[in-house]
Amino acid sequence: MEFKAVARDEEVQEGHALRRSVGGVPVALFRVAGQIYCLDDTCTHAYASLSEGKVDGRIVTCPLHGGQFDIPTGRPVHLPVVEAADTHPVRVEDGQVLVGYEPDEDDDYE
Repeated sequence: MEFKAVARDEEVQEGHALRRSVGGVPVALFRVAGQIYCLDDTCTHAYASLSEGKVDGRIVTCPLHGGQFDIPTGRPVHLPVVEAADTHPVRVEDGQVLVGYEPDEDDDYE
């Protein structure tokens, strides 16, 4: 697993999402109770951008059909979502938010 710096710590605000890309995959960063989490930015139901959804505590609501995900785990908590969003490990080092990902075998990631 590799880690890539995707944002400054202060850019990730409570109650908001921040869209970034890691390894060519769009991801959404969230801060919940001071901790930063990272989910794939794509809703598993209808492929909308979760970073454009409403954040309330530890829940993000998809802007398209209102499905909800638990941010720390990626698990669905409200229909129509039934499949979890992928989560990614996060580290904060020297004020930088680093997200873990598995590079592909072709090594063509950004």
